[in-house]
Amino acid sequence: MQTYFLDDQTFAQFRAYIYDLTGIDYTESKRYLLDTRVRRRARETNMDDGPSYLNFLQTSAENQSEIDLLIDQVSTHETSFFRHTNQIAIFEKIIDEIIDERRMAGNKRIKIWSAACSTGEEPYTLAMVVREKLGGETGWDISIEGTDISSGSIAQARRGRFSERNVRSTPEPYLSKYFRQDKDPRFYTLTPDMANSVKFEAISLIDNAQTNARRDFDIVFCRNVLIYFDDVAKKKVLEMLWKSLVPGGHLVLGTSDSLHGLTDSFQRTQHSVFNFFLRAPDSTVPNTAAAATQGTTPTARAVEAAPSLPPPSALDNSQSLQLKILIERLDRGIRDLSEDLNNSLGKTIDAVSTVTTTLETLVQNENLDPKSRAELRGADRQLMRILLFLQVGDRTQQKTEALRATLQELSDNLLGAEKEAPDLQVSITSFDKNLLPQDDEESDDEDDDGTMSQDDIDALFN
Repeated sequence: MQTYFLDDQTFAQFRAYIYDLTGIDYTESKRYLLDTRVRRRARETNMDDGPSYLNFLQTSAENQSEIDLLIDQVSTHETSFFRHTNQIAIFEKIIDEIIDERRMAGNKRIKIWSAACSTGEEPYTLAMVVREKLGGETGWDISIEGTDISSGSIAQARRGRFSERNVRSTPEPYLSKYFRQDKDPRFYTLTPDMANSVKFEAISLIDNAQTNARRDFDIVFCRNVLIYFDDVAKKKVLEMLWKSLVPGGHLVLGTSDSLHGLTDSFQRTQHSVFNFFLRAPDSTVPNTAAAATQGTTPTARAVEAAPSLPPPSALDNSQSLQLKILIERLDRGIRDLSEDLNNSLGKTIDAVSTVTTTLETLVQNENLDPKSRAELRGADRQLMRILLFLQVGDRTQQKTEALRATLQELSDNLLGAEKEAPDLQVSITSFDKNLLPQDDEESDDEDDDGTMSQDDIDALFN
């Protein structure tokens, strides 16, 4: 049985404390993460137990620096340049459109906000893309802001120095144009001009005093943040993000984030399968009523339903065949998704958590030489990153979205508007159908023993 540093009562107290500070909700399934991170900070402050450490945080007159360190520890920092290439490619298209529109209107101003920027890789990526799109054209007022709850991450972002791993996905000409390799070849530093192109600030997305002044953004990136909040915090943050956008502005969420049951304030677009959403051009107030009633008032679809098949009573043989193929694809896709979800994630999480606890114990051994201690800490960090990945499966989320889009198409084809086909609030016009197995595909998983090679592990963070 798992032994925790925090007993049940102290875990509940720390869970509430962290939630009030950050909006991050450490549910029971993530208890091992909070336990490990609090234990590390408690030992760094020479506290022997959780209650003593919590009391120190809540009562010490000199505790702000330690609170900042704890926030840095409990928040997630996994990031890299040009992460999620599909979303970056869509961003490039949208920026092209905005630039063309602003040129014609004589308004050469663009505002972009990376709302949970970690150590800065995301906003710097966006800055590079915008600069390449403008091609040296003068007269533009480009404002790119990066914010994060971790002051440590913001300090690192401002330094503009990154490991080889963080820049591994940076394509040319970006790498040679905007980076300089250090004397230590494992690190790269941004050129001064690029380092000064982003304004950074440490803020909490659930603190109204810190977010109220953020307005008139054309694009807001808030990727892989909502998954750590409960529904109350999610709704609050989404309403704040809606207010931060100009009418017609774009919201970009992480591939594992969802708006379902939270808000109807944003319109879906042709890119919504990759979590791009739009504040309606004519909207003046956020639409929170539907979210408050669990989405009982569906939002009108952003696109017309695809009436490729008439009602069943009028189907001929050819149309019946099309319907059968569609249903079979949906069934195959669901079975494939089920296999992904049933891949012993719970047992894997428990096993890795046990190993991290053992590693932490070994690191505390006073007889351990520095090199071995460093290697153990490195292994522990890698395991924690794998744990985070197990909590957030991009591939599974994308499959689910594609399946829902297929189900929406099936619903529209079977029932049609005249029979009030249910609106699943999912775009049916643009999703990656290759995520779903095709009729002529053979399973490529028959010889898969379920083990992960080092290449597999590295690929998780590409």
